[in-house]
Amino acid sequence: MNPFVIGFTNSIASAAAAGPTTNSPLHFDYTYFVQLLSFLLLVWILKKFAWTPIMNMMEKRRQGIENNLAQAEQERKEAERIRLEYQQEMRQARQQAQEIIEKATKSSELRAEEIILEARKETEKIKQSALADIGRERDRAIADVKAQVADMSVAVAEKIIRHKLDITGQEALIEQFIQEVGDRPC
Repeated sequence: MNPFVIGFTNSIASAAAAGPTTNSPLHFDYTYFVQLLSFLLLVWILKKFAWTPIMNMMEKRRQGIENNLAQAEQERKEAERIRLEYQQEMRQARQQAQEIIEKATKSSELRAEEIILEARKETEKIKQSALADIGRERDRAIADVKAQVADMSVAVAEKIIRHKLDITGQEALIEQFIQEVGDRPC
């Protein structure tokens, strides 16, 4: 505070504290007037030197708090926007992953069906080839048996003609021939 104002206030207060010099009932006491004047002077000094700076400081603080609140609200909105974007990206990533899984599943199912179809075709080819081989072997075996039967028939006929046997001898010869045929491998 200003030292001049302090000195003035103290001198007024000292004069008032000394009191009246006469004890007359009609005497007017200036102490109340001086106290009122001192109070008003103090209020004016406080208003001029303390109240305005305090109010300015309070206004700056209020504005700072409002700015901080506005900035916090803006940051909250930005964080909410980022959170929503992140959730959207996560949904899209999950959807893409699901689509990839579905495509891979369909692709693997199609490939499995192709493999099974190819295996069936290959099995059918092998079966047809085996049946053809079996048919050829059967035809060859039949041809071999026919050749052997023809050879044996010729051999039997030759023996019959050489021996010119009678019926009983021919029957014995035929029995012998049947036994020889049964003992030979086909």
